[in-house]
Amino acid sequence: MSGCYVVFHKQLGDLLLLEPALSRLRAHHGLPLCVLTRNGHAPLLELMNGTRFQHGPALTPRSHLYCYDHQNKSALRALIIPARTKRAILPESREIAWFHRPLFGDLIVTELGDRYVAEYFWDNTPVPAEGPFRPPRLKQPPDTWKPPGFDAEPYVLLNATSGWRHKSWLPERWAGVLRELHAEFGMRFVLTSASTDWQIRNCHDIQKLTGPSVRSLASGTSLENFLWLCANARMVLTVDGAASHLSAAFGVRNLTLFGRTNIRNWHHPTATSLALQAPPSRDGIRRLRDLAVPGVLDASRALWMQDSSSKL
Repeated sequence: MSGCYVVFHKQLGDLLLLEPALSRLRAHHGLPLCVLTRNGHAPLLELMNGTRFQHGPALTPRSHLYCYDHQNKSALRALIIPARTKRAILPESREIAWFHRPLFGDLIVTELGDRYVAEYFWDNTPVPAEGPFRPPRLKQPPDTWKPPGFDAEPYVLLNATSGWRHKSWLPERWAGVLRELHAEFGMRFVLTSASTDWQIRNCHDIQKLTGPSVRSLASGTSLENFLWLCANARMVLTVDGAASHLSAAFGVRNLTLFGRTNIRNWHHPTATSLALQAPPSRDGIRRLRDLAVPGVLDASRALWMQDSSSKL
């Protein structure tokens, strides 16, 4: 039996960080590589070579199944999928539930620690590798995914919110950075976010404080639109979240702001992928509100000036 099943129901950015491990499975087991994940994530899988979103029940028997998260839904789907060998690769032993050991004949947990999540999953995927680890990468989205009515003017993408409020930087500080970058380099910005009320308010405040150099598409984009915007931006400025991982996978220059999250787990530094983390407060917690404008502005300038011909 060729091919295998993969079960994974975490968030969009987490799924992207699984891409190197998926490429390793694909090279070993062959096609099809069928992924059971959240319904809304199907467009992301379209941009991974040889990876297919599993629509409906998985009824075709395969030799292997790999589960990369501890969630109950993933365990249930793994239970009913027809596969001879079922393996689970989990980042931390605290995630193991009573049902994992009887369900999965091979349970791999070597503790994530300070390792980069994508590399952890790559290293612990139990099939031979054809080469060393490489960061996640994606194909270019088709132009049909461009937001309706979106013009071709070059832009810098700002994704200023994540699923958690504590990962957001203050609107007035974003606005201070954007005004300076527009004045120095003529940058124009496209602003995206998800659709909760606080995220929309955050984006509205940034746009109002910055001025006409910002075009807000907050809550007005599909996942296909968002993927296209990340892939076609001249640079991406973002907080810790999916836009950080996506821009890096598309080869787009990006700067990510981190608060309390473990930066080593969620950022793979390169010359075109930079990150800043807030300093610790007196209680030892790193909060984004403590990250000052000058450092973000300097990092944005440095990233932009890597290409001395960059003009907007």
